[in-house]
Amino acid sequence: MEKILAEKQKIYEEAKAKKIAEAAAAKAKAVERAKEAHKAAVEKAIAERKAKQEAARKEKEAEDRVAEEKETVEIVHKKNLKDSDGHDKIAGVSSGKKAINSHDGHLSSGKANKIDDHAEGREGLSGKYRVYESKEYGNYVRVNDFGADAQGKKDSLQAFKAALEVAHKEKAMVFLDGTYYISNQIVMDKTVSGARGLFGSGMGKTKVTFDKAQTGEFNPDTNHDDIREFAGILIDGQNNKTIADFSVLYTNPDFYRKGLSYFGKVNGILVNDADNTLISKVEVSGANRAGVMFTSTASLETEKGQKLTFKARVQSGEIDEKYEALPLGENNRIVDSYLHHNRVAGALIGFQQNFIGEGNRLDWNGHEADGGTGYGMAVAAGSYNYGITYRKNTTDHNYRKGLDVHDGTGIVIEDNVLTGDRLYGIVAYNRQFSMDKVKITGNTIIQDPSFRLNVDDDLGKYYHMYSGIQVQTNTQYKDLHSADKGYFDISNNVIKNLTVYQNNIQTYAIEFRNHESKMDYTLNMANNKISGESTKYLIAVINDTYDRVLSKNGIGSGTITISGNNADIGKIMKGAVPVYVEEHHGNVAMHGAVTIHNNKISVREESAGYVEFAYLKSNAKEYNITNNTLKLGGDLNDALIDVHSTNPKGKASLNIANNKIMTDIKGKLYDSWLRFENDINTYSEGNSHNGAALTKVNTTGSKVALSDILSEVNHIVETTKETVYHHTQNVYTSGVEEHHTTTGIL
Repeated sequence: MEKILAEKQKIYEEAKAKKIAEAAAAKAKAVERAKEAHKAAVEKAIAERKAKQEAARKEKEAEDRVAEEKETVEIVHKKNLKDSDGHDKIAGVSSGKKAINSHDGHLSSGKANKIDDHAEGREGLSGKYRVYESKEYGNYVRVNDFGADAQGKKDSLQAFKAALEVAHKEKAMVFLDGTYYISNQIVMDKTVSGARGLFGSGMGKTKVTFDKAQTGEFNPDTNHDDIREFAGILIDGQNNKTIADFSVLYTNPDFYRKGLSYFGKVNGILVNDADNTLISKVEVSGANRAGVMFTSTASLETEKGQKLTFKARVQSGEIDEKYEALPLGENNRIVDSYLHHNRVAGALIGFQQNFIGEGNRLDWNGHEADGGTGYGMAVAAGSYNYGITYRKNTTDHNYRKGLDVHDGTGIVIEDNVLTGDRLYGIVAYNRQFSMDKVKITGNTIIQDPSFRLNVDDDLGKYYHMYSGIQVQTNTQYKDLHSADKGYFDISNNVIKNLTVYQNNIQTYAIEFRNHESKMDYTLNMANNKISGESTKYLIAVINDTYDRVLSKNGIGSGTITISGNNADIGKIMKGAVPVYVEEHHGNVAMHGAVTIHNNKISVREESAGYVEFAYLKSNAKEYNITNNTLKLGGDLNDALIDVHSTNPKGKASLNIANNKIMTDIKGKLYDSWLRFENDINTYSEGNSHNGAALTKVNTTGSKVALSDILSEVNHIVETTKETVYHHTQNVYTSGVEEHHTTTGIL
């Protein structure tokens, strides 16, 4: 009998195992089908978009052809006419020819370049040449007139040099129309200072290719290497230059080296120690560093009578952006450009003031095997920057981050759309120079849960984290001579598809970290919308103000306001909490306040963290948790709100009022839903669970009016918003748009 039972048990176990295996296989197939469906949907959307853009382009071309028939069609026909005195006179004939400004419809302005309105013959040292004139560009010369091969089969470098020499003499632009190969770089330096820039017929229609190999490897430990000689196009020490309406492609296969994220020295376009540069409607791809780079080699030089470089003097606090001789690229701008499939970044920025990146498309920069780099647009670590604005850009599946700042202050990141960037959407932090003003607002960040890196080519299973938005001050705990006050605004952003990968604890919708020991900061996290399947944290403020230079405690908490946010998430995974505020080394005098007001938080399936809603631990004087609406699904057994004061002396105050709590619990909510320490003066009133009033709590020892609490909290919220709004308006970028409108070519 036992043998029979054993056989039956064996059969049962085998059947059960088979069923489990079949279920797992079915689930895997379902996941794969979902991925394929998602991929197909994305490809279909892209195809449809391209089709629409192509149709629009063709329609525009047809309209232009009709318009051309009504104008004079002969291009630059000139006649020698004798005037009444017998002198020669040059007459130019308007052509009306237009060049379409698009690349598969990407970033097209909808307005074609009008060129060849007028031409005049001139004579120079190298012989006769023509100077053309148009309403859009002023004077310009054609590189094709100097022997350039517009088919891209022969080297056109000498033609570019000759054209720039003439453009220098005539204070003119250089026009490109075709595909060109150059064996070495195009240089705009002091020898051709009069040349105003380069422009083409449009991205994809005009192309410049180069393949010059780099020597050596870039040193990312300092970011000090002078790599000017390896750029395809170099603007060196020259102001008021324009590069517009063409594509640049680096064709050398030296793009990826295993384990070396930053070996590359090649940039498509490099702008060095220059002001008022406009990069407009330019496509760059294939560079093993950045598509476009702005930098300053002069920052690493020493001023006469000084021992330290300019950079070192800024680091020491001796000088700042007000120092007249400080090397900076001022008022530079990159707009409406398409920067994709570059190794480190689409655009890389350093040593800038009043910089704007606007309306650019930044796609697939980095490499699939490497999580160490791959940015849409980034400010380089170890560079001082004052006033950086990223506005109305789109990113698509960059292999590390979408929009990034490694060092700088006066940062504004607004109205961008970021899709599928692998590890982070938007990041602003600082390593070597102070950061005290950051504004991140109006952005849409869409995570792609299927676009992940399981095993890095160097560090293995390391890059499993994800943050929609991260702001972090003083990541290396240095004395950066920072301001006494800091202002940080993270508001009106949308974060979608948030999903944990490999159960990684570092998964956040919005993450803020402060390591400035003496900065009394104000943080506004307001009106953000968060949705997805899972996360560890929705909103986290994780600070440590211990001064590692002087080995003493800092001031701890600032004024932290989390208000008006709306989150709808499937699960909060184990080991975390939806809203998390903690000060490490916070056993110092009470300082600052934490306010969580008027948020709507929905956890559809399960809040599996150690606290169901909010865990707060700091030296704040005051905590306010008011007017929040919580919908918490699944099993609940931990505190919903858990508050700890780290101050060894004095009592903090805690106000919990008018919160609406909805759960799957039938009947009364357990008494331990609210947990706080005895040394906190606590007032709790007006809260409800599934419509039933929760018990009032008052340990303050005095009478408290609910209306007074709510009025005071509303005042805190509005004051915080006004404060950060006033202080995060970018004082560095005033007048930049006006400058480029009046002097730019587009």
